[in-house]
Amino acid sequence: MQRLVLVALAVLLTAPVLGCDKPPEATQEEKDAKFAGELEDADARIRNNKPAEAQKLLTRLLQERPDHPKATALLGKAHYAKGEYKEAEGLLKKATAATPTDADTHYILGETLRYMDRFAEAAEAYRKAYDLDEENSTYGLSLGIVLLKAEQAAKAEAVLVEVLDLDPKAQDGARTGGNTFLGDAYRAQGKLDDALRSYMKAQTLNQSDKKAFAGAAFVYEDKKDVKHALDQWSAYIQRDCCSEFSKTVAQKKITELEIPADDAG
Repeated sequence: MQRLVLVALAVLLTAPVLGCDKPPEATQEEKDAKFAGELEDADARIRNNKPAEAQKLLTRLLQERPDHPKATALLGKAHYAKGEYKEAEGLLKKATAATPTDADTHYILGETLRYMDRFAEAAEAYRKAYDLDEENSTYGLSLGIVLLKAEQAAKAEAVLVEVLDLDPKAQDGARTGGNTFLGDAYRAQGKLDDALRSYMKAQTLNQSDKKAFAGAAFVYEDKKDVKHALDQWSAYIQRDCCSEFSKTVAQKKITELEIPADDAG
């Protein structure tokens, strides 16, 4: 009897304990799917204006997979969304080097450099984004705008003409139309008649595009047409009464410009 008890005890001790087995290790396919899902989650958090949450998630993901291109790009975008441009620049450059065909990452790099007032470098990044996605008028318009800031008006003109052919109603985030920026490019080159036509087209497309009225006013001043310049400045002030530009430029023009006696009637 004692021997039977000892045998039974030995069997129990050597038998696997139910519920204590380790769960099977996830397959590589399952790990990849989980990682991809968390990247999508981070991307959604950035788009939903929660970049700090995205940063925490992406930092952990990059600890798991250092130098992962998409995770690196998203972390750069999260820093950009928080206004941390220096940090964003390094990450975005690393990401574009790893995945040079990612147009959106080139574009965000361009945005980052533009906010750092590095316009020539921003133009290079925007150009890469636009070359990769030639149907994207936002990329093209951003390129044209930053070329203007870089004082490359002729290049800006060429890009903006192309963009407006693609999307005649293209406008930036402040609702300034592409035709207004094209007018600026023409005016910077002394092409006053072309500039005026472009500004007037911008006004027709969007009566709230105040910069189109300011641009036209400057052209009329250059053409020594004070009466029409004053009309345009008045129209500008109707759309912007209180900004710094309105107070220090537009409103002063109303008092400073004098209509020649021959035109007063």
